[in-house]
Amino acid sequence: MNIQEAINWATKELKAFERPRLEVEILLSHLLDCKREFLILNDNLEIDEIKFKELINRRKNHEPIEYITNKVSFWDFELFIDKGALIPRPESEILVEKAIKLIKKHNIKNIAEIGIGSGALSIAIAKKCNVFIEASDISKSAIKIANKNIKAFHLEDKISVYNCSMLDCLNTPELLISNPPYIDPDVKLEANVANFEPHTALFAPNKGLEILFNILGLIKLKNIPFAICEMGYNQKEQIAKYAKEIGLSGNLEFYKDLAGLDRGFVFKSNIS
Repeated sequence: MNIQEAINWATKELKAFERPRLEVEILLSHLLDCKREFLILNDNLEIDEIKFKELINRRKNHEPIEYITNKVSFWDFELFIDKGALIPRPESEILVEKAIKLIKKHNIKNIAEIGIGSGALSIAIAKKCNVFIEASDISKSAIKIANKNIKAFHLEDKISVYNCSMLDCLNTPELLISNPPYIDPDVKLEANVANFEPHTALFAPNKGLEILFNILGLIKLKNIPFAICEMGYNQKEQIAKYAKEIGLSGNLEFYKDLAGLDRGFVFKSNIS
């Protein structure tokens, strides 16, 4: 099977997907360790048919293409990714933008991230700002992936990762960031998410609100001046209500994603 034959066959195999030709070219480029342009210029080149069909079958089974290739684009760089960590989403780049603005405006130096996952948020911020970040995660698999990415970008002196829950093993930061689990366990997700991405990074008790409420509680308990946190599109009202119930004094602003859905909140204390 040559490149052209492989593309024709695999495009038919993945016809149920939104962009079959593009996905085929990505997987074939991954197999051959080449750029997509190479495929066009070398369409008669013979490939390893068995290995290619294995990749296509994994994708037909709805395995995310990011896990198959171990690559994901985020911000302005590419990360290593594997099944032990949540795949970073484009909407999380909004959190990074807001964090960088806060850091520069208030000269913030010390940051904590709850649930570092692949390391996407902390790495994006550390690449742009002169800060020190402490991060936690309950998943040893995620920590391994995060540390691999941190090392790849030579950020070991700016980001430290610890295996613990919330802020249990971290110092109190000037800025807290998090993209925590916030999905209601009763929600049925698409197969590519439900069957492959880590459930501990997706679901939270109390209709997805428990960890978000815990984060609000930590902001109050530890008098954290700034926080930015991602949330579900339908959780704004409950978060605002809970913040008021616990007497969290400060300015709680909500922001939307590119689809116009509520996606997160920014907290600024009254003293900031």
